Amino acid sequence: MSKRSPKKFIVVGQGGREHALSHVLSLSSGADVLVSPGNPGMDDGRLGFLPSFPDDPKEASERIAAEKPDVVIIGPEKPLVAGLADCLKSRSIPVVGPTSEAARIEGSKLFAKEIMKQSGIPTAEFSEVTTVEEIRTLVRKWGYPLVLKEDGLAQGKGVWVMKNPDDLDEVLDRYFDREGKKQNVGRIYAEKGLSGPEVSYIVMTDGERFLPFPTARDFKRVGDGDTGPNTGGMGALTPVPGWTSQDDESARMVIERCLWGLKKNGTPFMGFLYAGLMKTASGIMVLEFNARFGDPEAQVLLPQVGEGFADLMEGLARGSLPTSHPFKGKPTVGVVLASPGYPEKPVTGGRIIGIDKVRKLESVSVYSAGISLAPGGGKTDLVSSGGRVLTVSAEGDSLQAARALAYSALELLHLPGGHYRSDIALSESNEPL
Repeated sequence: MSKRSPKKFIVVGQGGREHALSHVLSLSSGADVLVSPGNPGMDDGRLGFLPSFPDDPKEASERIAAEKPDVVIIGPEKPLVAGLADCLKSRSIPVVGPTSEAARIEGSKLFAKEIMKQSGIPTAEFSEVTTVEEIRTLVRKWGYPLVLKEDGLAQGKGVWVMKNPDDLDEVLDRYFDREGKKQNVGRIYAEKGLSGPEVSYIVMTDGERFLPFPTARDFKRVGDGDTGPNTGGMGALTPVPGWTSQDDESARMVIERCLWGLKKNGTPFMGFLYAGLMKTASGIMVLEFNARFGDPEAQVLLPQVGEGFADLMEGLARGSLPTSHPFKGKPTVGVVLASPGYPEKPVTGGRIIGIDKVRKLESVSVYSAGISLAPGGGKTDLVSSGGRVLTVSAEGDSLQAARALAYSALELLHLPGGHYRSDIALSESNEPL
């Protein structure tokens, strides 16, 4: 019997999400995994690396086609919105990721709001705003908290929650000049604030069928106790305590209606669909949709797949997605180590010490993101090159056991001035549903 040749997978991206995607793929037998461009912290001997592809999706698709991949997985939102999946599909290359038009579910929050409205998906009241007076009118109508959001891609940072008049004045100064007109920003909108615990509900879908991952929760604020500005995410946990079968039924309804709405709109969705949910006093509400896997949720959810991830991705890319999978369901906690000054003004170039030690720990993984090689150094001389540097994820028999292991692993790492939250999955911060 002839031996089956390995399948070639290309993962596009360079952050912690892409490290998790490529690492879990590499655990599947018969999977040859390349990352473009990746980062030096990913180099554990299991992965191959390609140069960065051009930003132009047509040029990028030409370069990718030359590699003759069996499946391409696009990690970040920017190339999805730009149309890389469209160009790959036009070359008959199997790809995991939505078309540019379908990716507008993340690329334009106002588009997403309209899809929700048309599809009967529960979400907060909203209104596009262009002047200071319009925002003040909404404050008088809805009261606090009021949320202001940028319409386009903002890497998780274009959201401002105003809880009082001081918050309002700070946000208005950011977006409006003395005459009350917008400055240095595109479309923005305000929405009525909601209250309740949040859940990340992520599925893989071929546009008709979908397969949910276990529930997760990420921690957006930079400081302990959910203080400070929003970030791309400072940590995550899975599963979410208190998630019920009724909650899952509500979440599934949200996904079904979203897929229906996008298909009706002429923009069917295929890939990873992320629903940011909040359980309010009146039930599950949608905060946002994303057109790709969450980060840092990927770093705690993807290891739950086990060794069958390559088959799942090939099935998804070729339109034969199964509707069930034996996820491990292991309690997992991930904590992000960030550069000093993150998120406002990250200071990069600090040497990172201890990754090899952490990799040797049982039930612990390190997913690298903002990491580069030190100038003139060897392959193990790593320095920070971005705001979020890496994520340490740990599994345990309980969330508290996983949390303890993750934080003990972080103590083995050193980055001058680096910081991380100390309350990820702490009982006080982990509000149950």
